[in-house]
Amino acid sequence: MKRILWNRRPTSPADLGDIDEIVIHDPLLVHIEQMDDRCWWIGIESPEGGWWAGVFSATSRGVMTFGQQENDGVTWDKDDTQESRP
Repeated sequence: MKRILWNRRPTSPADLGDIDEIVIHDPLLVHIEQMDDRCWWIGIESPEGGWWAGVFSATSRGVMTFGQQENDGVTWDKDDTQESRP
C-alpha cells in the first residue's frame, strides 16, 4: 500500500505543502541528496514506474518542513490529512 499523510496540503502550484509521512513498499529506487546546508531532496521510484519527489528544508532556527516537489504517476492508495484522521 502506498500512502501519504499531510499536515497541510499545498494551496497553490508554488506551495509544497507540509507532509507528515509517506509510505511506499518495495520502491525500485530511493535517492536522497543534500542540496545545501538546510535543504535535502528525495526522489522515490515506485514499482509501477511512477516517481515522486519531495524536499526537506530547515529554517535558520532549525524548523524543518517536508513538502512535495513533484508527483509523476504515483497513485496513493490512501491520501489523508491530519484533519481527516479519526
